[in-house]
Amino acid sequence: MNRILLFILFSTITNFIQAQKIENDTNSLNIIIDKNVLNAEDENENEIIKLWSNYLNSGEYKNPTSIYWDRSEYPIPDYFLWPVNIKNIKSRTPKVQCTVIGIYPVENNHYALKTSLTSIGAKGEIVLEAILSVFAKKINEKYVLVNSSQYHKGLWEKKQVGQINYYVHPNHKFDKQEADKMNAFNEKMAKLFNIPAISFDYFVSNYSREIVKLWGYDYMPKIYIPGQTGGVADISNGLVYAGNNSEYYPHELVHLYTNEVYPDGYHFWLNEGFATYLAGSGGYDLDWHIEKLKAYIIENPDFEISFKTLKGYIPNGLHSTEFRYVIGGLICKKVYESNGMKALFDGLKNVRTDEELYQFIEEKLNVKQADFSEYIKRIIK
Repeated sequence: MNRILLFILFSTITNFIQAQKIENDTNSLNIIIDKNVLNAEDENENEIIKLWSNYLNSGEYKNPTSIYWDRSEYPIPDYFLWPVNIKNIKSRTPKVQCTVIGIYPVENNHYALKTSLTSIGAKGEIVLEAILSVFAKKINEKYVLVNSSQYHKGLWEKKQVGQINYYVHPNHKFDKQEADKMNAFNEKMAKLFNIPAISFDYFVSNYSREIVKLWGYDYMPKIYIPGQTGGVADISNGLVYAGNNSEYYPHELVHLYTNEVYPDGYHFWLNEGFATYLAGSGGYDLDWHIEKLKAYIIENPDFEISFKTLKGYIPNGLHSTEFRYVIGGLICKKVYESNGMKALFDGLKNVRTDEELYQFIEEKLNVKQADFSEYIKRIIK
């Protein structure tokens, strides 16, 4: 899953000193209101800011009975906050500075609330980690938080194709042919996993940065990198976010199925590899990515492949092939060729740790851990 995470920058620490302080003790998150938020003390705005502050300081995350969030649309509305490790944000080192930088009314009787997360870097510089975008609305005379996806469902055009509910960015032209293709893949996955076809929401835009903003981040690292296609599956709420200018994003749908059938977790390499094996990644099939890995290994024959240390994109200037996706996909391909789909299902069900994945590879491919790196290099030549 291409988790494209994303930013803007405050220039001086003066803003922190001049801002209005909400909370600042050793047991709570340091939350302040920027001096330019002139409406922070207005009745509705003040209530919403306190609600947000109470949620952040609660330490709550992914609570299916949350009192802070509207759960009428999605059971886990704060799932999108995993990139900023919201559950542990109070105890992080270095300490996180949370600043409310704006609150204002928007459409459909909602309010938008903007919050920056910053910290001090190793050289004393201010590091902007994220700008969060949440919404709020009044239900039964009381404000509750609303995640960005739910809010935008009421604004973006909706198209239904089979079990898929498409929500289309205003700048995107809906392609029914691609949607039919995605619906066919959904039915194919249902047959493969032997369960009814999954019904899910699919948000589509032309670029990944648009999806990241929809997701609830006005800024996060890598939002402006080249190669602006990507997406993510929200497995807790059954959502697909596709910033690839297409109604067809099978990679993320595979994740919804693996989570539906094997909800207790699986190894990242195997999970992403399985999705890449079945559905490609970034618009390219597994064989395309294998060719990129092959070219890199030819130029870097001493390159070491390790589950513990290897991550990121192949440094070939394309920003398109993630090491773990392509190598994980290659593992899945070889396991399927020698042992069939049931062996892959067993791996998804049972493999969680690096040690278990090495053992799985030894059992299915007769390759020991010490020989794994050379094995991968050998089979792609």
